[in-house]
Amino acid sequence: MFDIIREINNLEEKYGDEFNWGTEINREFYQSELAKETVLEPYQDVKALAKSYSNDDVLFLLDSKVYRIYHLTYSDGEPRYTEFLDGKKVVEYIENRFVDEYC
Repeated sequence: MFDIIREINNLEEKYGDEFNWGTEINREFYQSELAKETVLEPYQDVKALAKSYSNDDVLFLLDSKVYRIYHLTYSDGEPRYTEFLDGKKVVEYIENRFVDEYC
């Protein structure tokens, strides 16, 4: 089974201190923030998994099947998000963005 938290931690080890995502976060805080900022229906189970340290992007897992990276700072309407149905695609996206923006 694919362990997305382990894979993000592996990216931290691969890129070192410069890597801008981490999994040691206050999950309840970000879950509460997301619930305040958007309607999550029909999803019942929402888990914060990781956070970008360079912006307000937070990775969530919805009902154990849909991954969304929400940008929790927004100016109008609901927060933007990028959706994935595959954890491997999420890790690829995070790594590619890091490489493109910081390497």
